[in-house]
Amino acid sequence: MRYILVYILIPVTAFAAYYEFDIYYGIGAPDFSFNNAPLSISIYPWEHFGFSSGIEYSKRKKSNNNENMIGNMTIIDNDNHEISFDYTMDKYKDELSTQLLSVPVLLKFRSKWFYSSAGVKLGIPQNVKVNVSYENFRTEAYLSHLNIRIDSLPHMGIGKFGDDSFTTPISAKLLLLLAFESGIRIKLSENFALLFGAFIDYSVNKGFDRGLPNVIEWVEHTDGALVNVNDGWRKWKPWSAGGVAKLQFGFKR
Repeated sequence: MRYILVYILIPVTAFAAYYEFDIYYGIGAPDFSFNNAPLSISIYPWEHFGFSSGIEYSKRKKSNNNENMIGNMTIIDNDNHEISFDYTMDKYKDELSTQLLSVPVLLKFRSKWFYSSAGVKLGIPQNVKVNVSYENFRTEAYLSHLNIRIDSLPHMGIGKFGDDSFTTPISAKLLLLLAFESGIRIKLSENFALLFGAFIDYSVNKGFDRGLPNVIEWVEHTDGALVNVNDGWRKWKPWSAGGVAKLQFGFKR
């Protein structure tokens, strides 16, 4: 397959009528992303149609925030007793962050005042992690077999646990993203132009898919019990839409 691509691209490049080099920055959401391309090269074998590739780098963040988290779960302990377990937090936040190195392969169209591109990007996630923080975490329990409510029994995961934060690294897979971009061209000179446009990137596969317990998890052991706070990122299938600005240098062959 790679040899077929080489045989196709060599003659296309050799007979290209026009070349372009882009440096650009973009911002997108709902996966908050800050994108830049250290290298983007386009070749135009035809007047208005061509191909583009290069290297893109983006930082991405997405968070879940919950003010005044309140919940309840029913637990069966090792003695087969039913416990009604209540928990509250003044604030809970888990933020997924990553850096994404992408290689685009795009079909491009351009005219004097307009441009667009469409194709795919191969995304390589790096340094994927979840940052979790919470405030004023506290638990209570109702023991139905004794008909009592307990609000302070730390060795059983019941009581006031205050504030805390932690970071969990995640292993992520390669992403295949569909990409589209379109906008206007403002010619500055014979060789330079400014471009302003809108873009959308959508991953067709999941970067990760994890089996996780609930955000609040009560775990019993031989000497008592403990309560765990977990992140809520079971899966990640990123997409982002936003705006982009480019400085473009081009020349004829």
